[in-house]
Amino acid sequence: MRDRFGLLMMTATLLTGALAAIPPASASPVDHGAAQGIIVTHTLTNAAGSRAYQVYTPRPAQHGRPLVVWLHGASKVANGDSRELRRTTSLLREADRRGFSVAAPMQSLTVDRTGTWRATDPANVVRGRGESSIIADIIRQVIRDLHVDPSRVYLVGHSAGGAMTENVGALYPELFAGIAVIAGLPYLADPSGVSLKTARHGAPMPTFVVDGDRDQVIPAAFGDLETTAALGANGIPGAPVRATVTVARSSFDRYPTVIRTYGTGRREVIHARVIGAGHPTGPGGLTLNGPALDDRVISFLLTKKR
Repeated sequence: MRDRFGLLMMTATLLTGALAAIPPASASPVDHGAAQGIIVTHTLTNAAGSRAYQVYTPRPAQHGRPLVVWLHGASKVANGDSRELRRTTSLLREADRRGFSVAAPMQSLTVDRTGTWRATDPANVVRGRGESSIIADIIRQVIRDLHVDPSRVYLVGHSAGGAMTENVGALYPELFAGIAVIAGLPYLADPSGVSLKTARHGAPMPTFVVDGDRDQVIPAAFGDLETTAALGANGIPGAPVRATVTVARSSFDRYPTVIRTYGTGRREVIHARVIGAGHPTGPGGLTLNGPALDDRVISFLLTKKR
């Protein structure tokens, strides 16, 4: 495990260097379409620190909604993820259409000047410590405040937010019915899934992995490692592909996507490789492609229940 963690730390160093070398992003107007709800910003403080977070609630407000939690990637870099939830347009549009709430923890620019979650910091891969604990407490607070359905809480993240999704999903599995990781890193750099399974005390977790074959920040090979780890942690290592679908480029998705499905139910794992995509999210601010793949990820999550 020490060798794997060393590899992950080396990868994190390279990733941090790559992000730091990219000039800051300039703001560009984004049409958030039919989003009709409200966004409210709060702050949560625990022993590990304080973080702001935003909550989007569709109209009319009501109890018992599902909750999707979004973890952004680095924000102060070219083509980075906005810390502002209003720019993650696919989530807001689908929240209105499907009736779920959205919560988005925001990395502190004081803690990290690029707005990057520190997923590979040793403090953040242990339950009850670091940024992972802050995110978990934010989620618990939102569940209480909005009276959401606790059996239908989902976590999705991109880049460093994807890596942090792996951490939080591993350390606090009791909170989630499913997770989705876009261009992220495997938990503790362990492709076998043993570390992930141990952290989750053997509980399976429906997982959707997305990567881009032209990603030069987090290469697509990490998506393969995450998929292998998810299969191992879900108790189906080496499981055969149950279905393969190639979704052609269209007016909804600018790139073709090869989607492989493994397992079923709580053990289900989906791996989507976006052919031609690099590291940035697409126009909807969620996956590396367009609204069709964004919708597929959201649909996968919403079918799961803890």
